[in-house]
Amino acid sequence: MSEPHPGHREAANPAAVRHLLSRWREWWGYRTELDSMCREDIERVAHDLGIGGAELKSLAARGPGAADLLPERMHVLGLTKADVEHVALGLMRDLERTCAFCKDKGACERDLVDRPQSPAWSGYCPNAEMLTAVKVAKQRSPA
Repeated sequence: MSEPHPGHREAANPAAVRHLLSRWREWWGYRTELDSMCREDIERVAHDLGIGGAELKSLAARGPGAADLLPERMHVLGLTKADVEHVALGLMRDLERTCAFCKDKGACERDLVDRPQSPAWSGYCPNAEMLTAVKVAKQRSPA
C-alpha cells in the first residue's frame, strides 16, 4: 500500500462538512441579527446578560460554539451545570463567557482528547481556579 505524497489531503467527511456549514450559518445568523439591532437594543440585551454591548458583539463574533470545550472539561472533572449553579447563581454564565474569550482553545482541545486527566489544563485555563473550587465544594457537600 503506497503512502500519500506530501501535501496530499484526504477527502473531507461529508457529515463533518455539513455540520461545519450548519454551524457557520447559525453563527452568521447571530451576527446578522445583532448587526441589525439599534445600539439601545444591543445594550438592553447585553444588560439582561450582565455584560456590556461591546462584549456582547465580541461574543457574537466568536460564534455559538465558543464555549463548547467547557462542558467537556466539566465532564472530565465530574461536574455538572447544577454543581456550578449550586456554588453561585449565574456562575455558569460567567464560566461560559470566560471560556468563550480564552486564547488557549487549541491546547485545551488537545488535552481533552490526548490526556484528559492531566493537570496541565490548570496552567492555562482561565476557569481553572473556579472549576477547582466548584469541585472542592461538591466533594464537601455532595447532593
